[in-house]
Amino acid sequence: MDFTGLSLLNWLLIAWGFVTTILVLLMIYRGMISMHQEEQVFLTGGSRSFEEEDAAATARIAKLRPYVLTATGISALLAVAVAALWLTQTMQRF
Repeated sequence: MDFTGLSLLNWLLIAWGFVTTILVLLMIYRGMISMHQEEQVFLTGGSRSFEEEDAAATARIAKLRPYVLTATGISALLAVAVAALWLTQTMQRF
């Protein structure tokens, strides 16, 4: 199959690279958010803003989770498709 000079394998590799780049960026963003969270928060009466910041960070991570899972699934499916197509093309040459 040939689409504007690129094979199907090339298109799949481009799509996999794009989705995987998005996944890596999402993981970096999630890591940056979670850096601001503490394992244990010892609060005194005057430090309620830290509790609110921690709750906001937890909420942002929870909102990000479906996007990370979706990007992971699509990236894995594209990787399997690339491997299967490459293997098929390689086997046809022999």
